[in-house]
Amino acid sequence: CLSVCMYRLLLLLLVLISHPVTAFELVFAYGAGNGAPFSIIKNGQLESGLFKDIGEALASELHVTVRFRHSPHKRTSLLLSDGTVNSVCMTHPDWIEGSEFLTWSEKTMEDYDHLIMLESNHKIIRHYDDLKGMHIGAMTGYIYFPEFMAVFDLGLAKRRDMNSLDALYSSLKATRIDAVVDSLISVRYRQKVNPDFKQLNISELAVYKYDLYCAFNRSLISETTKINQGIRRMKERGVFTEILRRYQ
Repeated sequence: CLSVCMYRLLLLLLVLISHPVTAFELVFAYGAGNGAPFSIIKNGQLESGLFKDIGEALASELHVTVRFRHSPHKRTSLLLSDGTVNSVCMTHPDWIEGSEFLTWSEKTMEDYDHLIMLESNHKIIRHYDDLKGMHIGAMTGYIYFPEFMAVFDLGLAKRRDMNSLDALYSSLKATRIDAVVDSLISVRYRQKVNPDFKQLNISELAVYKYDLYCAFNRSLISETTKINQGIRRMKERGVFTEILRRYQ
């Protein structure tokens, strides 16, 4: 019996070595409202985009499984806190309620928000005073530099909030608004894939600049070192830069 038990134990160990058990799973939040290239949706599913590519690359680096869960911007904080998702990338502590309860990676990318106008609008925007009288579309709930927010608070320009960039650009093309606030990552992708966007007028004035990070909830606290080491290796090899390049 002893020899049989030892044989079974050795066999079990060989199986475990050959097929290591996944210690954890990454469940990433993504928002469809962010639009391409952040999330590219086809038939209701996340087909590609920065959220998906970064999540899959990190999971591959850590040798863990990964899933993606749709999360409207306003619900991301709640889903992170209740454990529905445990990860989100391309975000910033200022955008997540309860960010102090999350584990944050080092910076992975950076981006800038500018005002995007139609080619026919030759207005040059270098200063906040240049925004007087404009109707400006922005994503619901998004914040920008205090000086830009003050333009709306003081009534110098009017802000129109919408829940998706596609809706904002549709309003811009219909001339219901004068400009859209969008990031350089986003507008450069649109210019790459859609001829209608190639001649858009991009303001010299940047209304927001932000570093981008990944964040993880406390269910992954024991994996913090492993995750951060993986992200650091990816940065050193230029993985994040290469992912971004695909969409520029």
